[in-house]
Amino acid sequence: MFKCGGIMFPYLGKFNLDWDRIHKYCDSIPYDDWEWKCSPLMNHKDNEHRPIEEQNHQLWYNKNNASLKDINVTDQKFFPDSWFYTLGIKKEQHNVKIFWTKPGNFEPPHKDFFPSFLGEYREDGSKWTQQDIEKHGKKILRAWIPLMDSKLGHMLYTDEYALASWKKGDVYELPSGQTHGFANGGREDRLLMVFTGWRANG
Repeated sequence: MFKCGGIMFPYLGKFNLDWDRIHKYCDSIPYDDWEWKCSPLMNHKDNEHRPIEEQNHQLWYNKNNASLKDINVTDQKFFPDSWFYTLGIKKEQHNVKIFWTKPGNFEPPHKDFFPSFLGEYREDGSKWTQQDIEKHGKKILRAWIPLMDSKLGHMLYTDEYALASWKKGDVYELPSGQTHGFANGGREDRLLMVFTGWRANG
């Protein structure tokens, strides 16, 4: 577990997934076919339920410095049964995405609202509130899985702490409710997989 000033990204362990298969799958999808995202403009700007600081990200972050691409790979079944057993996660209804970030792009500090997992809206058609996320977030585990060793300028950060050194196979938790972000201030692309699922004891 990495800790600084009481803020941490819990270390979940070293996992030996089928990295070759994962990378071959990534290589098989042309970059232009990955889905473009810019969270300050697409997720934060017009969501009145997000903290005002996040709504204001548009003042500093845009498609020129906060862009990334992703693909949903849930159907590829990259995770063996042992993954779910070890981490105490339900196999049903999990979600897996791979993110590709070019140098010079940032994911500004934010709290996860899990739109790709919970959806943007509740059953009544209204958007999830911070209170909803605080309630449901305790039942969700989000795992941060780098697909490459750390590179110069790659960083996962939160208040008073930044994680900048890891090896492929290291897995960390992104705790629900914790403000965090990512920076690619280096010279190489970054590939990252994010797993989201329901805790078995949730």
